[in-house]
Amino acid sequence: PTNGFRFSAQGRESTAIMGDEIPAKFGVTLQAKVPSHAEIRLLKDGQVIQTWNNQLSCTHITSEPGVYRIEAYRHYLGKKRGWIYS
Repeated sequence: PTNGFRFSAQGRESTAIMGDEIPAKFGVTLQAKVPSHAEIRLLKDGQVIQTWNNQLSCTHITSEPGVYRIEAYRHYLGKKRGWIYS
């Protein structure tokens, strides 16, 4: 189950959740939380820019505009499987 998954962005003056827009000019802190340990990948404009292994949460600070999303992977029956795609 993916209950408890969160992906948000905190800017200078506002907070955004999935689907929202937020200005990156003064810096944005991106945070993701998953309900179980996983490999978490942060993508910007479709390209992986950072990976965290066996984590429950991750943080990335940026001032670059773009489309950001999270992918999370877990092992199941000996193979890495896609679990969460934001």
